[in-house]
Amino acid sequence: MRVRFHAVFIVLLLLAPSLSSAQQFADVTNTRYASAFSYLSERGVISGINQMGQPDAPLTRAEALKVIVALHPGYASRLQWFVQHMPPIALFTDVDQSSWYAPYLETTYEAGLVTGHADHTFRPSSPIAAEEAIVLLLRSYGVGTANGGATWYQSYVSMAFTKNLISSKEQLYLGVPLTRGQFFDMAYRLDVVTRGNLVAFSDPSTGPSLPSSLVALPTNPSGIVPSSKPFAITIPALGIADLTVTHPSDPLSSDGLLAPLRDGVGQLFGYPGGGGKIMIYGHSSGYPWDVSKYTKIFRKVNALKQGDLVYVTYQGKLYTYQVSFKETVSVDDMQPFSGDGEELILYTCWPPDSISKRYLVHALPVNE
Repeated sequence: MRVRFHAVFIVLLLLAPSLSSAQQFADVTNTRYASAFSYLSERGVISGINQMGQPDAPLTRAEALKVIVALHPGYASRLQWFVQHMPPIALFTDVDQSSWYAPYLETTYEAGLVTGHADHTFRPSSPIAAEEAIVLLLRSYGVGTANGGATWYQSYVSMAFTKNLISSKEQLYLGVPLTRGQFFDMAYRLDVVTRGNLVAFSDPSTGPSLPSSLVALPTNPSGIVPSSKPFAITIPALGIADLTVTHPSDPLSSDGLLAPLRDGVGQLFGYPGGGGKIMIYGHSSGYPWDVSKYTKIFRKVNALKQGDLVYVTYQGKLYTYQVSFKETVSVDDMQPFSGDGEELILYTCWPPDSISKRYLVHALPVNE
């Protein structure tokens, strides 16, 4: 069964490099892959064939290894060593040690990036599937782990969404081969995030003229200081300051869950600094006779934009989070609270004056 990847939205203020050098690929210009082809060609990772980038052509497993090794400077010395000292016996039964890709395979195998198939083959000429590509890319940069998922690739796929490595314009499916354009775009995004020490990639989608600059992740530009309260949240973009956060004393009953909302907002699951998912929930609407000042505290939570900062005080320490993306989910959908990695998720009923859906604002921790 094919499982559709629903790509996520913009996260940080990373601006893509100039598209000028992408002109060497006549079939890539003015496509959504132009930035990726330009970026990789400027670094000598890829080159065109008769000035054609072939963005819609399938990418083989061997070609994927070449891109990864050529893009990541950490593999250069070992690649050159293997070029000059190729082992006489191949790692896999279907690999030719005299082939162009053999040194790349030796390099990535030594680094623990590839393991091959159970039948002792590597299948270098086979197209690479979406989940294989994601795992390979993230492993090559030491990002993510194989823990915390029901499958060997689940945690890596979740991390790819968190870092916005998959364009919101893409429709990828598990088990289905990637094109050159799709793989190059993910490799480009991951390399930019890594080099810029960013939480996630920003997909500007602002047309053909994109400035070439990296904006560092802000930490605390508003001068926010820890609250005197044991647990509080401040969201400058919404005018929310030092709002009390309370964990419900009885989270298993409706009345218990609603009790903290009389004095602010509630909290479930993880805590700041704990490395897990943190739900902070509040009202977006109430009954006409309910005039509590907290009844509509999250009514305009959808006005938050990617890059907006959220500050949480917990046990005397200030934690900073940056909005990554927003989504509307069904009432019973708890999938956003699974998976690895710390994430603050603001949660409320949606749309306002309705309880038919839930609105979530995801925010990632800022390393200070």
